[in-house]
Amino acid sequence: MDVEDNAGCRAIVARHSRFDGRAQRIERSLTGIALVLLSGSAIAVVPTAAELAFESGSNPLTILTLRSIVGVALMALVMAASGQPFSMTRRAFAPCFYAGLAHAVVAYGFIGSVAHMPVSLVVLVYATHPVLLAVISRWQGNERLTVWKLTLAFTVLAALALVLSAGFNKFDVTGIALGTLASVAVCGMILLCACAQSHATSTQVNFYMMAMAAVLFAAATTVEGSWSLPSGMMGWLGLAGVGLGVSVGLLAFLAALRFIGVVRATIVSNVEPVFGILFAAVVLGERLDGMQCIGVALIVMALVLFELPPRQRTGPRRPAHAAQNS
Repeated sequence: MDVEDNAGCRAIVARHSRFDGRAQRIERSLTGIALVLLSGSAIAVVPTAAELAFESGSNPLTILTLRSIVGVALMALVMAASGQPFSMTRRAFAPCFYAGLAHAVVAYGFIGSVAHMPVSLVVLVYATHPVLLAVISRWQGNERLTVWKLTLAFTVLAALALVLSAGFNKFDVTGIALGTLASVAVCGMILLCACAQSHATSTQVNFYMMAMAAVLFAAATTVEGSWSLPSGMMGWLGLAGVGLGVSVGLLAFLAALRFIGVVRATIVSNVEPVFGILFAAVVLGERLDGMQCIGVALIVMALVLFELPPRQRTGPRRPAHAAQNS
């Protein structure tokens, strides 16, 4: 009886351990997804806020420079308030430095692409980076990528084409090349940030990455003689909104990497264009047509399926006495 009681106790403890482990995994997944949704919501504000700054006489280079400065200031305040040190090891600083370079290349490629193609098509080309990043991670052996997961990722991309109503009739080789450059660069930026977070906090990584980008943007703006500050309260509010949206969006996204990994966080981040369109519909009164509504529904469905845990095949359990006899 004592042996049987001990075996029963061990079985109960094992079941509770498995339950606790599963509960922790679910909690981490929900936290990571919530952070990505927060990131998408924050970044969705950026285009509308930038439009306010443009209408007040500013230009892309000035906005990129000032948004980075705003971001650096916000991250510095967060670090000071939370007692995080500004010092960083060389192993953490090096990827932050290169992530800042990649961040600048992303902005250059994206804005340069907009000069040649409609914004909707640029966003669609840029939105290929989750699939590209998933393939890179699979190639590096960091994360598994099943055919089903890859199919869902391409489904999200196709649905984005419906949501954005991309102007394929205005295809431009230079625009596609610059958009692809931005897509590849953002993959490098995400992977470098993930590497840096092994030795630093998300806030520290964001601070140094944006500081590097601010230096590059400021130098480019000065060399080009393109300084053009916004005029009026609405212009400065728009500029502040751009800086706040990018800063919160990047910080939340980097924090999400710790909970759900690079590939899952990047795939879920495809909600950003959807949030942007919905935000414009609420603020600017824009309406979604039928195809856009179908695209939104497909994106939500594909992302939900992407996040569902894989079904585990379980065969019939063998009786205990049969296992012992074998």
